[in-house]
Amino acid sequence: MAAEVFTGELLEQARAKVAEYPEPRSALLPLLHMLQEQAGYVTTGGMREVAALVGVTPAEVYGTATFYTMFKLEPIGRHLVSVCTSLSCQILGADELYARLRDHYGVADRETTADGEFTFEEVECAAACGGAPCLQIDYRFFEFVKADEVVDLVEDVRRRGLDAVHAERGSVLAPLPPLEAAEIAAGITPEHKWTPPAEDDA
Repeated sequence: MAAEVFTGELLEQARAKVAEYPEPRSALLPLLHMLQEQAGYVTTGGMREVAALVGVTPAEVYGTATFYTMFKLEPIGRHLVSVCTSLSCQILGADELYARLRDHYGVADRETTADGEFTFEEVECAAACGGAPCLQIDYRFFEFVKADEVVDLVEDVRRRGLDAVHAERGSVLAPLPPLEAAEIAAGITPEHKWTPPAEDDA
């Protein structure tokens, strides 16, 4: 039988989280996040522990864990690389971006590299359409990613760690590509052009 996940300090944290809600079952999602962070994925035994903590059946915990794509039911790599291939990202090259990653690392969708470092997955809308094409590494955003730079981005995370790379190249913290005054006047955004509507259409 697998060792319990919620023991000691983690168990106390879980009980404190449950106590924050009027209904214990409302703590189900936070506890699943705690389980995944601790075990690396949502384990079967861990789901039973969560069920006992919030007073629901293991089947209800399983149903919740399988509904949300951020919860993984099998072991994944040390870093999870999630490439958005929804419409905005797809139009701007996400398919090529993801193909570059799969070809370079020799993995299929949802597979992990042989060294256990990276798991790659294709995801539906990462909610960063304005920064397409985008990807997430461990749920941290990187926008305007170019296919010929994506392998270097992932390898940079291997070399220097996610915190350092995200601080320099990640969304929000990193500046957008610079624009010239003439480009701004022409209505060009960092990665693509747009045509302002005619006055009659406004």
